[in-house]
Amino acid sequence: MSYVNGNERIIIDRQNKKCKINEARSYTEYLKLDRLLSSQIMLSPQRNIVTYDEHLFIITHQAFELWFKQILFEIDLIRKSFTINLWVKEPEMFNVFKRIGRITTIFKLLLEHFSVLESMHPCDFAEFRDLLTPASGFQSLQFRLIENKLGLKTETRVCCSQSYPECFDETQRLEFERTAAEPTLFMLVGHWLECTPDLLDDAVWERYRKAADRWLQDSKKIGITRLEKRRQILSTVFDSDQHKALVEQGHRILSHKALKGAILIYSYRQENGYGLANRILESLVDLDTILSKWRYHHLVMVHKMIGSHNLGTGGTSGTEYLKSTLSDSYKMFIDLINLPALLIPSSYLPPLIKTQQEL
Repeated sequence: MSYVNGNERIIIDRQNKKCKINEARSYTEYLKLDRLLSSQIMLSPQRNIVTYDEHLFIITHQAFELWFKQILFEIDLIRKSFTINLWVKEPEMFNVFKRIGRITTIFKLLLEHFSVLESMHPCDFAEFRDLLTPASGFQSLQFRLIENKLGLKTETRVCCSQSYPECFDETQRLEFERTAAEPTLFMLVGHWLECTPDLLDDAVWERYRKAADRWLQDSKKIGITRLEKRRQILSTVFDSDQHKALVEQGHRILSHKALKGAILIYSYRQENGYGLANRILESLVDLDTILSKWRYHHLVMVHKMIGSHNLGTGGTSGTEYLKSTLSDSYKMFIDLINLPALLIPSSYLPPLIKTQQEL
C-alpha cells in the first residue's frame, strides 16, 4: 500500500517499515518509456526485407498483451472478492460489478485493434509472416491464463498440432498449470449463487412451481410441440436428477443449487438485495459474449490475412482452429446465457413472502 506524504512517496511494506524512494519521477521514468518504446525490434530489416507493417504488427500485439495483463489484474481482484460473503458486503458486490464491466470494456477496445491490423494488405503481411515462425498468438500465456482463471477447463480446449501446456517453456508451463488448478471465477460464482437468500425456502419454490404450472396451462395456444418442450425444460428446474443428467451430458455446468439461485436473482431482480446481484450476473453474460465476439473478430481478421488453407505460424490449423473455439464449450457462463429459457414471465411470479391470502 502506498500514499503521498508531502513531496515524498512513502511505501509501507508488510513489516510496516517506512522506506523513502525517489521524491520526483518524470512522466518518462514513471511509465518506464525508455524500455517500453525500445521493445519494437523488427526482424525484416535484419533479413534485408523492405516492409513497414511489421512495426504495426508488433505494436498491436504488445498492446494486446498489456491489456491482457490488466484483465488478469482485474480478475484476481474479482476472485478475491468472491471469497467473502458478498451477500452481506454490498460495497464489495458493487466493486465486483464494476470490475467485470471494466474487463468487458477492455475487450470492446481490443476489438478495434483488429481493425488496425486489417489496415495491412495481405501481401504486405506475407512479406514478413514467415519470419514469425514458430512464434504465434496461440502461445500467448496471458490469454491462456485469462481463460484458466475465468473457468475454461483444460480438457475442454480444442486439440491441435500444438497443445497446452506443451507449447510453453518450463516457467510458463508451471504458471499455466498453477492457474488451471486454482479456484476459477466460474467456481466462485457458483458457490456465491448457492448462498442466494431464500434459496432454501421450500415455500418459495412451491409457489414458483405453481406459478410455472399456471403459465404452462395458459400457454396451450403455442402448440403441443412447443408446449411440451417448454414443460420439459422447466421440469429440470425442480428435478435435481434431470439437472444432474444434463450436467453429465455436458449440457449444463452449474450445480442445481447454483442454477436455482441464479433463477431467483433474475426473477426477483427488483426485490431488495437482488438488484445488484442481478447486475453482476448480467455483467458475466456480457463478458462471456464479448469474449466470443473477440474470438470471432480474431477469426475474421486471420481469415482475411492468410485465407482458409494456410497453417498458423505456430503449427495450428489456422482459421480451422479459430473456428473451433467459437463453440459453446468455450463459454464459461453458458448456463447464465441459457437462463432465459428457464424463467417464467414476471406477470406470473409469486411474491417471495407469503401474502395474507396465502396465510
